[in-house]
Amino acid sequence: MQDMEPLVALSIRQPWIDMIVRGSKTIEIRTWKGERRGLIALHAPRRIDFNAAYFYGYKYPWTLPRGKIIALAEIVDTIDLDVKSWIELVDKHRQPLPVADGAYGVLLENVRPLERPVIYRGRQKFFPLPDNIRDLVLQSARL
Repeated sequence: MQDMEPLVALSIRQPWIDMIVRGSKTIEIRTWKGERRGLIALHAPRRIDFNAAYFYGYKYPWTLPRGKIIALAEIVDTIDLDVKSWIELVDKHRQPLPVADGAYGVLLENVRPLERPVIYRGRQKFFPLPDNIRDLVLQSARL
């Protein structure tokens, strides 16, 4: 699978990434605007947002996959969020309280969980995956 396009990943803490994979969250909130579109890998870092986990009824959030790439998704758009749009889209991003100083919504579609999550250490923002990890992710997604 060499000589393919680079694949980038985005780390999203649990339980947010679990909600994305399950389809109940389709917008990921960020404080920075990304222009990226297309296929990305979704990485679950080791850290957990315990407040969100308990708020959304996750009794044992530490059992969710962490430290792994667990899915692929397509970014179809990024939107600026103001107070009005934040409220209108809360059922899609699932965060009840607005982020101060501006926020952006990354619209995700075609989320596909991997058959076998790939252990990998994440980073902030979008980060490139080495060819061997990209190949494992794409094999596990059956692309």
